[in-house]
Amino acid sequence: MPPLAGRIAGAGLAVAAAAIAVLAYLIHGDMARETALSREIQAIQDVKEGLDSLNEALHRLRFAAAVRPDGGLAHELVAVQADLEYLRAKSAEHPGMATALAALEPSVRLYADQAELLARSAMAPRDRPALEEAQDEAFRAVRRADARATAFVNARTNAQIALWAGREAYVRALVAGAIALLVGLAVSFRELLLRARRDAARIEQLAHYDSLTGLPNRSLLADRLDRLFAAARRGSAPLAVLLFDLDGFKAVNDSLGHAAGDALLAAVARRALECMRASDTVGRLGGDEFLVLLPDTEREGARVVAEKLLEAMRRPFDIRGEAVRVGASIGGAFLPGEAGDPEALVREADAALYASKRRGRNSYTPSGGPDGYPGR
Repeated sequence: MPPLAGRIAGAGLAVAAAAIAVLAYLIHGDMARETALSREIQAIQDVKEGLDSLNEALHRLRFAAAVRPDGGLAHELVAVQADLEYLRAKSAEHPGMATALAALEPSVRLYADQAELLARSAMAPRDRPALEEAQDEAFRAVRRADARATAFVNARTNAQIALWAGREAYVRALVAGAIALLVGLAVSFRELLLRARRDAARIEQLAHYDSLTGLPNRSLLADRLDRLFAAARRGSAPLAVLLFDLDGFKAVNDSLGHAAGDALLAAVARRALECMRASDTVGRLGGDEFLVLLPDTEREGARVVAEKLLEAMRRPFDIRGEAVRVGASIGGAFLPGEAGDPEALVREADAALYASKRRGRNSYTPSGGPDGYPGR
């Protein structure tokens, strides 16, 4: 090899080696930052799950205080306390949420204390408006904290996307300077892009879908309901909402264990999807509670879907070789109707669901309508 060619080849190899070294350094730094962001996103997801659990506990407390104003609320109050303690522990793991969670606790505790006074018949009638205001503020505080957590997830997701975008830019530039190792670098670059897509899909799944059932979670359900509610309010289409939970789910958890309960919830999700059209949405709010969004659906169409759900839930589930039987209590709410916002529509469905339970469970009750459809 002529000296000049040797020097050129040596220089080319040196440039390639330097490019590879720089690439390795940048990739290592990006992976470390990406891992830190993923851990932070997971920590925020834990906080969001705790907030979902607290929201459910507050709903149960509100319902118990309404139907048992002079009865014991110990179980509901213990659940609220446990969720507050869980969120307090999680705030130490994610300092960015500490302020929002600290602001949440006084409102929730005030409502719990006033509900306890009501249960002990120690609340004067003139104090009932204060209880309702405390109740509303507690739910607002939970929503504010959840919005803060969602903002954190979105910010961290955008940071990861920026990492991937920057990585693509500098990898392309460095590959151009590493001609001698073009094939190896091209393969590495392809793997990086595949990983970026997988990570983006994983983050999307974490942010918007329930990890157990694969159904849309509370956040995605709220977004879809907002859009459907706005369309229905404009008069372009009717909307039906079904809220259902499982009758006998606690007994399955107690007798067969939580792993069997999780398997049952996944099986319930699959059966519920079989009852839906492609345009319908069924999602998990948490626990054994599911929300169904039925666009372009009147009361009669909702009743047909509810009957399908009741029939599907009545059939035995094969859970790890055990024939498990549960039922479903379903409540329905509709637009056009009285609801002034999406949350009010869900509350109507929630009230109808509890009416189904009072009627003996395993039945469907529409809001503002007849007594409902009993299961056979």
